[in-house]
Amino acid sequence: MKQEFEMTQEEMDDIIAINKNQSPVMKFGGHWSGMDLQQKINHYWETLGNKYGFKNLTVEGSAKGKLFFLAEPKPIEVPKTETKKAIESYDSIKKIVEQLESCNYECEGGYLKNNVAFLALKEMVGKY
Repeated sequence: MKQEFEMTQEEMDDIIAINKNQSPVMKFGGHWSGMDLQQKINHYWETLGNKYGFKNLTVEGSAKGKLFFLAEPKPIEVPKTETKKAIESYDSIKKIVEQLESCNYECEGGYLKNNVAFLALKEMVGKY
């Protein structure tokens, strides 16, 4: 589902300037060079997408005004906890069994209770 975003007047001025300049150019300071018009526009929208958090290929105009547009927001990525990273490191049954055997089926929290290899196994079978 698309949501509304607003760019600055300076960003709109950049888009207008890119459209006026038809010669191939890359951005040096405030100037573009080395790309065709479509590449320059796509690159600029990609930059705006990274800044504001939207998928740049989903942009469409808004009836609210020239500085407003609609786009699909990028999904918010929740950082993984250290435990989750450790669980994901055990990506095969063999690695899990080896880790459990190496610690004699014990860990700091008691038998298997907080063992990341055991938690990974539980996650593989959908119990975590």
